Amino acid sequence: MGTLESGMCFYCREYYQVTQNYPLNEATYDIDSFTPRCNLHWEYECSKCKRMTHFNGISWCSSCKEFTCLRCVEEKMERKEFLVYDYYYNIPCHKCKTYNPALDFAEYNGTHPYQIGDLFPKEDVVVWMPISTEEIQSQEFPHKAWGIERILSTGKATRHKRLDSLDEYTPKSSWDAIAPTWAPIAREGKEYHHTHIILPEVYRLLDAQKNEIILDVACGEGTVARHLTKSGAKVTGIDISKMLDYGIEIEKKEKLGINFMNLSAEKICDKFESASFDKVVCNMALMDIEDYKITIKNISYVLKENGIFVFSITHPAFAWPTCTSFRIPSGSQRNEDRVRIVLNYFDERPTLIAYGNSAYRNDTPLLQFPKPISSYLNELVKNNLVLREMSEPRASEEIVKKFPRKAYMDEEEFPDFLIVKAVKKSNI
Repeated sequence: MGTLESGMCFYCREYYQVTQNYPLNEATYDIDSFTPRCNLHWEYECSKCKRMTHFNGISWCSSCKEFTCLRCVEEKMERKEFLVYDYYYNIPCHKCKTYNPALDFAEYNGTHPYQIGDLFPKEDVVVWMPISTEEIQSQEFPHKAWGIERILSTGKATRHKRLDSLDEYTPKSSWDAIAPTWAPIAREGKEYHHTHIILPEVYRLLDAQKNEIILDVACGEGTVARHLTKSGAKVTGIDISKMLDYGIEIEKKEKLGINFMNLSAEKICDKFESASFDKVVCNMALMDIEDYKITIKNISYVLKENGIFVFSITHPAFAWPTCTSFRIPSGSQRNEDRVRIVLNYFDERPTLIAYGNSAYRNDTPLLQFPKPISSYLNELVKNNLVLREMSEPRASEEIVKKFPRKAYMDEEEFPDFLIVKAVKKSNI
């Protein structure tokens, strides 16, 4: 087992490159995948939730003799270069709350349960006994074992379905299906991206003032409309999906004075006169509207001269469907195993975004109409809307510390959203 061979564990092979006294174990799991693994580097059962977890996302408490996965507690990210990594997770025991390193770092510093005799492997593997760290070869980062380097040889990426016609889907039908699960999460501010990344920038750029008359286009369940109203603005919110029902329901209870209307964004001019609003906001919806050109034209029509238009969208270059984010190995909890691949940026066909059965969306795909950045900006120009500011929200250090698995090496490096502020200029 002293030389590199096919059929060996992926992690054993990578660690062997760093320190050649590392034992090479035969892979018995995921043997047909890009990252076959041995028992030592497979998954461990959390003592609390009983779920199997990748070894880099679970810790062992020698005092309590318990495994704890990072799903059950709030982990800390510790920055330290070791083996092929530059950080690890410190995970508190679900019983005694003592912090213990995830098993990848525990193996490195000699505290893995197999190394200290608390447990023994279920299969025949040779367990590494760490040598002096001075004998371990220094590494360059990003390391070739990281997902971004690893994926280059696979040629695989998750693809969302592009449509040549809309025979079976409409924006209304997809949002109607999503409404029961999405509306409560949005209303309670529990969706990470909206709460911490998108809305703070939307509110900053819009800068709502007391008594301003504002139109909220595709307002959904009314989160933005309620915030603006509480700031003193007079708000009208329009939408065509069942999301609106939730906004109306809340308005009946809170009586904030919001005027909710069942109205399509493409038909704003049918209801409102020219120069009716001081400001218009369209939060996370313009990419879901079938005719974005007529929508922007109508928004310009109802805006007063020098009026403000702010819209937020999924980033045309770095978010679905153009950009796909996934992990290799799929079960890994380490951020460097999360990979983004950009494909088909100029493909403007309607697309079904497969979010999957997540906590706030059921398995109904969401219909989007992707466009390059230039398409949105050029349409503003055609309709007397002058660009004042663009924002590509980046996760702050505070956000990275609070949500490391969401933000570190991802949202601090790539923007998932684009927010634009434009001003209506005179026709003269």
